[in-house]
Amino acid sequence: MDMSALLELQNVTIRFGGLTAVDGVDMKIDRGTIRALIGPNGAGKSTIFNIVTGIYSPTAGRVLFNGQEITGLPPHVITKKGIARTFQNIRLFGKMTVLDNVKIGQHCRSSCDFLSAVTGFFNPKVKKEEKEIEERSLEALELMELADKRYEYAQSLSYGEQRRLEIARALATKPSLLLLDEPAAGMNPQEKQTLMKMIRKIQDMGLTIFLVEHDMKFVMNLSDRIAVLDYGRKIAAGSPEEVQKNPDVIAAYLGKDVD
Repeated sequence: MDMSALLELQNVTIRFGGLTAVDGVDMKIDRGTIRALIGPNGAGKSTIFNIVTGIYSPTAGRVLFNGQEITGLPPHVITKKGIARTFQNIRLFGKMTVLDNVKIGQHCRSSCDFLSAVTGFFNPKVKKEEKEIEERSLEALELMELADKRYEYAQSLSYGEQRRLEIARALATKPSLLLLDEPAAGMNPQEKQTLMKMIRKIQDMGLTIFLVEHDMKFVMNLSDRIAVLDYGRKIAAGSPEEVQKNPDVIAAYLGKDVD
């Protein structure tokens, strides 16, 4: 066990029937870094995210977070431990306000039960917690430059803004590790530049970021370290410069052998 690593995958494997989607992957993500996971379509990148966040249980191997094993724990327990994520496909409550979408992210941190919520108007503890939830939600929206749209419906935001709203909701869970699954997908170049600055700001706040993204320029300019998957196996890992020059990576992306 490496105590310098916030997240550690040890020989992680998952099979679906006769298909091995992830095959013996080892990985360590150090605290405070931005780690990217890249690879061709179907390489197993989102499957790794699903294993880390408890959506899938691995067939073999272990996942350690903060030195503790979290393999196979349910998603809500993993979220409470400090891991938050976004998804490839936007998953917002379109007919709720931007602010309410972020507030929902703090459900795992709420201490009030159902009865307390029902009688909340008369309960000082509930009123105090609701105020704190709103303040933290607004902080997350400020960070993602969406505070001025707090009372608009989520479905009225532009595509890029909806992507940023998902990140704000994830931040509201108070994570120490943030998983971003293709956060720049569908964005124009200007939106990608803005998002890159925001992700760096999140890193400066002390968070560790684990990123899956197909835009190689975005990945290379943002990441501290990169791991590469192909057919479920890790074929390379290193700095952006090292990965770009790796012949196995070039072969995987070009689909041919490299001399």
